[in-house]
This record gives sequence, C-alpha cells and structure tokens, in this order.
Amino acid sequence: MNRIRADVIAFTATARKEWQVMMRYRSNFLLLLAETVLMPIAYWAQAAGFEGGDPNAADAFAQRSGTSSVAGFIYLGWAVYMWMTEVVWGPGSALRKERMQGSLESLVLTPVSGFTLLFGPAATQLFPAALVFTAVGLMMRFAFGVPLDAGQIVGGVLVVLASVPVLFALGAVVGVSVMRIRDSAGVNSSVRGLVGILCGITYPVAVLPEWVRPVSEAIPITHVLDALRFAVLNHGGIAELWRRALVLLLFALVIGTVAMVMFRLTMISVRRTGRLGQF
Repeated sequence: MNRIRADVIAFTATARKEWQVMMRYRSNFLLLLAETVLMPIAYWAQAAGFEGGDPNAADAFAQRSGTSSVAGFIYLGWAVYMWMTEVVWGPGSALRKERMQGSLESLVLTPVSGFTLLFGPAATQLFPAALVFTAVGLMMRFAFGVPLDAGQIVGGVLVVLASVPVLFALGAVVGVSVMRIRDSAGVNSSVRGLVGILCGITYPVAVLPEWVRPVSEAIPITHVLDALRFAVLNHGGIAELWRRALVLLLFALVIGTVAMVMFRLTMISVRRTGRLGQF
C-alpha cells in the first residue's frame, strides 16, 4: 500500500470516528441552531433601537458597512462566527482531547501523517456549517425579508467553499497551540473573543480605531466576512468573487503550512521532554 493511499484511508477513518461521536450527541445540533437563529436577534434589536428610525443613522451604517440590510449584515457575521467556533472547539481541541484520553501517544506511533491528525477531525464540521448557513439563509429571507436570488446564493456558496481551507487551517494552528499550552478552554475563548472584537461580526470594521484596522485586516476571518457579505448582500460580480476566493485560498496555504511546521516542531519538543502523554 503506497503512502498516499494509506493517508487517504487514515484521513477517512479519522473523519468517520469524529462523525460517529458527533451523531451520538444530536441534541447539540438543536442547541447550535437555536444559538444561530436567536442570538443575532438581540444584536439586531439593539441596532434598531440605536437607529431610532433616523434615516441619517441608516445612511451612516450603509456607508460604513456597504449594505443597508442590518439583519443580513448581522446574521451573516454570526454564521461565520458560529462556524469558526465549531472549528475551534472541535478540531482545534482534537489533539488535546486525544492527549487527555491517553490515545495521542498511540496515534503518533502510527505512520499516520501530521496532515491527517491536524485536518482529519475538521472534515466533519462541514455538516454543522451547512446547517448554520441554511438556517441563516431562511431567517434572512423569511423573517427579515432580505431578498436572496440564485446568483446571491451561488456567490455565497462559492465564498463558503473557499473559506473551508482557511477555517480548517486556523483550527489546526489553534490545535497545535493548545498542545503546547495545555489549556484548550483559555486558548479557544481568547480566539473567539479576538475574532468577535476585531473581525466585524456584528458591526463594521470601519467603526474601529484606525490603529486597530490593520490588525483586523490581517485576520482571515475579516476577509471571509467581507467576501460573504459582498456576495450575498451586494450582488457581487463573479470576477471579484473569484479574486476574493483566491485571497482566501492563499491565506489557507500560508496558515496551513505554518500549522504543519508548528506541529512538527511541537512533536519534536514533546518527545524530547517526555510531555507527549502529559495533560
């Protein structure tokens, strides 16, 4: 059996294992959908209250966000935030869970590649992501009257597909970081907090202080949000969407490479220090 075929089999087995665990706790999907649908309503209500029916406030929001749809802006932002959260708390903590269960040493001793260990658990996250974006689309269309035609949906799907590698790469970086720090809750909460503040989840990045904006622009989640809102809310042209998709794939290539290098260095370190089985 050649190495590529063996890695494909191992990758599939890893994804299947995570899928079986996910299906054992189906009630989590209900909680995920409830949070996806209900939480943005609070932000939308706050925005509507602050606007107070003033057309100047609405114009100011449109100028800074690029769209007049407050509900669409918030719901799309929240969808990406929930997807990122699932990746961080799931695949981003997978190595940590294996370490705590005492099975990481066995996995490392197998000829399975680092790519499989880092990205195999993330494959199952495509299903909850599909649920989240479907629920958000239905809420936008039927609860808030946001117009969605076939072109907008296709553009949104293109952006989401282009975002898959970069989200998985970020989850891998978090996973390796957790391996070193040995504190998954602290790292994951910090990542979620920084993304919520800096990436324009519920408010435009334009309202942030000028010195913060370059930091926001350096985070891939900001580009995912901009591309998704551009495709769905602004009827983005296909040529511009392809350009933005390529930017996301470039982010994924760079971050994924960094994650693999970090993983290799971390494995060398924990083997040398004997900390591989410590949790």
